Parts: sequence; C-alpha cells; structure tokens
Amino acid sequence: MAVLKILFVTDVHGSETCFRKFLNALRIYKADVGILMGDLCGKMLNPIVKQPGGRYHCNVLGQNRELTTQEELQKLEKDIAAMGNYYFYTDPDEMEMLKKEGKSIDGRVDERAANISLSEGKIDDLFRKAVVERLTGWMELADERMKGSGIDVFMAAGNDDLKEVDEVIDNGEYIVNADDKKVMVKDHEMITLSWSNKTPWDTEREYPEEEIEKKVESLVGQITNMEAAIFNMHVPPNDTLLDQCPKLSDNLVPSTDETISAGSTAVKEAIKKYQPLLGLHGHIHESKGVVKIGRTTCLNPGSEYSEGIMDGVIITLKKRKVKNYLFVSG
Repeated sequence: MAVLKILFVTDVHGSETCFRKFLNALRIYKADVGILMGDLCGKMLNPIVKQPGGRYHCNVLGQNRELTTQEELQKLEKDIAAMGNYYFYTDPDEMEMLKKEGKSIDGRVDERAANISLSEGKIDDLFRKAVVERLTGWMELADERMKGSGIDVFMAAGNDDLKEVDEVIDNGEYIVNADDKKVMVKDHEMITLSWSNKTPWDTEREYPEEEIEKKVESLVGQITNMEAAIFNMHVPPNDTLLDQCPKLSDNLVPSTDETISAGSTAVKEAIKKYQPLLGLHGHIHESKGVVKIGRTTCLNPGSEYSEGIMDGVIITLKKRKVKNYLFVSG
C-alpha cells in the first residue's frame, strides 16, 4: 500500500458517545485503519434507585436527579453512558445492603483517592458486569457497522482496564485484539503494550520499570523491519511533552500549578534504542501532542471522554515514512 491513513484514538474510558464517534470517524476521514487504545473501562457506577410511587432517584456528578417517566429514564441512561459511567437499577433496601459493604457506591478505579476499598463484593460484581455488557455491545456494534467497510480496526486495553476486557475483545468478530503481540497494520508491523509503569492509583495493569523493559524487549524481538514498525504503547515515553500531568499531594489531590512526568523510562529507552517509525501513546489525558525521539514520531491525541468529545489523530504514512498527521476533535 503506497499511502496508509490511520485514525488513532485512546482513553475513551467507557464513553458510549466516544466509541460511536470513533466508528463513524473511520468512514468520515476515509481511514484505512482504526486503532483504539485503552483505557476502555469507565470509572464510575451510578445507581438509579426506585422510590415509592414510581419515582426514581439518581445522583450524577453531585447533582440529584428525580425522574418519573420512561423518557426521562432513557435520557438519564444516555447521559450516564455518554460520560463513560455505568448505571444499574436498584431499590432502597438493596442500597442499604450495598452501603454495608463499606465501599463507595459511585466510584471504583480511583478508590485510593477516596480512601475506600473495593475488593470482592456485590458492588464490584455490579461494576464488572456493567463493564462487560457495554464492551460486548461495542463489539456487536462494530460487527454491524464495519462489516464490508474494508477498514482494519485494532483495539487493546490500558492500565485501568479489567482483565475481563481481553476476552470480550477476543470474542468480537470484526475488531482485532492487538495487545501483547505483533500484528500487521497493512504492511507495517505493530507491537502493543497495555501495561503502564507504576501509578499512584494502583490500577489493574501496572509493572515496575524493569518489568516493562522485559515486556517491551519480548515484543521487539518479534519485529523483522524496525524502520517501518509501530510501537503502540499505552504509556508515553518519560520526560516528554506527552507525559506531563498535575503533581499529586500525599492525599492524591492534583496540583493546579505544578506538573510532573508520569511516563515510562523503559518505553522511552526502547524508542531511543530501536527507532521505530511511529510511537502511539495515551494514558496522560492532558498531554495531547507530538514529539520526535530521533527518527521516531511519537503522538498522544489526549482525551476529553467525560465531555463526550472524541480526540484523535489522523496519521498518513507513505513509503514507510510519516507523511503528515492531523489532530482531530469532535
């Protein structure tokens, strides 16, 4: 293929709106390939509690919402899914039972910031069930929408994602799970790593830097033509424009005026050592941008998933070179 156009999107965090926009954008931008890199899971679980008299109550982002009609409930479900949250229907008795678990009813991934525990229990079961159901729906939607399009679509988890995510992607007919292997992106070899270096949040897929290095080296060993290779690695290279995020206090409160580098030193060293054609990264939502590390063009499209905004980057490769790139948002 003389010219290859890739749409790369990352960190949609459960947003139904962002995923649908991703599928639509593949055709709008006439992409040959779509790559959706983790994190795929949302972070929050919103209970919709049935009240006496047929009313329903739900707290969304600190706002209490009272609902009575089916139309209002459908809009609430859509609003919750658009921002990447999950919902479940319950009643006051079950809510009391859930509260006795001593865990957060609303949150999950950021439990350390709230000083709570979300180990095994009913809430965790509800969260995992909601994640699997939504992601399964995404796979079915992709099977329906992309059939016959001729567009190759790859997906992989990120550090925030539950282990169940891998099996759901594997069971999809259209989208290819690219994680922890080499796949062919037309005539370009691509290796993918969902794991990150250690974070303050103690997420599902984290390794010390020495383990990240081992995993990267194992993947690199599968590449036969590094000059045309793509490193699709969720965590960005350390100490670059792609990994700057707010510094956290001891209580995990983000600073408003001080940033730190949160990327991986192992990923950066691998890029410097092997000089692939392209590096695709995410993880740090605030650090949309591009950097050159030697000959390698590294990109992070950023993320505004909670607003239902899909951020991405269109990359055009020609004669195994990066011809151009264009950040897109909408």
